[in-house]
Amino acid sequence: MNRIRLAHMDTLSCEPILRRMPNGEMLLVAQCGDVTEPAPDNRVYVFHSGDEGENWSRPALIRPEDGKAVYLTEVSVVGERITVYLTIHTGYFVDWVCDRVVSEDNGYTWTSIGPIPGYETYAFPRGMIRLRDGRLMMAMQRYPIDERENARLREGNLRLYTDAMAPYVDNEVIVSSDEGETWTTLGGARIPMACEPGRLWIWSEPTILELRDGRIAMLLRWGGTGRLYYAESSDGGKTFCPPRPTDIPNPSNKPKLLRLEDGRIALIHTPNARQGFKGRNPLAVWLSEDEMVSFPDRRIITDFPGAFCYPDGFSEGDHIHFAIEYNRHDILYIDADVAKGGRAP
Repeated sequence: MNRIRLAHMDTLSCEPILRRMPNGEMLLVAQCGDVTEPAPDNRVYVFHSGDEGENWSRPALIRPEDGKAVYLTEVSVVGERITVYLTIHTGYFVDWVCDRVVSEDNGYTWTSIGPIPGYETYAFPRGMIRLRDGRLMMAMQRYPIDERENARLREGNLRLYTDAMAPYVDNEVIVSSDEGETWTTLGGARIPMACEPGRLWIWSEPTILELRDGRIAMLLRWGGTGRLYYAESSDGGKTFCPPRPTDIPNPSNKPKLLRLEDGRIALIHTPNARQGFKGRNPLAVWLSEDEMVSFPDRRIITDFPGAFCYPDGFSEGDHIHFAIEYNRHDILYIDADVAKGGRAP
């Protein structure tokens, strides 16, 4: 049996990320505010639940108000430290700088520690995992926007996603051997973009997983193609093969890979090739027992009409706990039962 609960409703709710806290509570972090995304009044808020998602606290700002738009792309829990990876910008992803805020009291107070060195601007951290050798790995979605191009966008009152001259987006992986204190950049998968105004901007949103034989698997959103793309590293992330199309339908929506405790791999996504918000339905969990060679166990969590966007969460036993935005206004908490032999109702 699956549980779906409304965690928050706002004029805008985007990219909610759910994590379990060291004290057993759940923490949900999301962008809210304004009526579109991106927009100058976007802000990032935190919500707490002490009763397994049945009730949620009122929203609390994660960063002091200074008039800048704020976005998030990842939340990690390493020991007692919770880190939220933020993007600070004008409202149109211009003057984009990165920041990390950390909490050591289960997400109730936050302190800025600055960006990951080497990723100070125009980078989105995504999907931290722990490798079998104990190291941490995280994907980095990075755009080659230098100071001159940033100044052109700012001075022309332009928008990154319609006006920037970026010929590609890199999807790199970084690793840490000291619990996230320092990071080393390895290899990645590059997606080309047409370097001209009005072209389709690629929000690649990589999700990564370590396979049993040590390969690093990466799924990528490639807007306009109607499917997810796959890139793989057989040398621990030092190099990746060029992204290739899969047979997994995708409406240009963020996917999420998770390893379950019993060894299966779960893919949370909206398997629909129709592009745009109208294609972000149904919400599904696909399950693989052969290391992503196939996903024969395909469970529909809900096909209630509307757009389900940006799932992210964690697995515990036979359950996946995640948050998702619904119709850009509602944040839903979902407890999906993925026990073997079961099917979503």
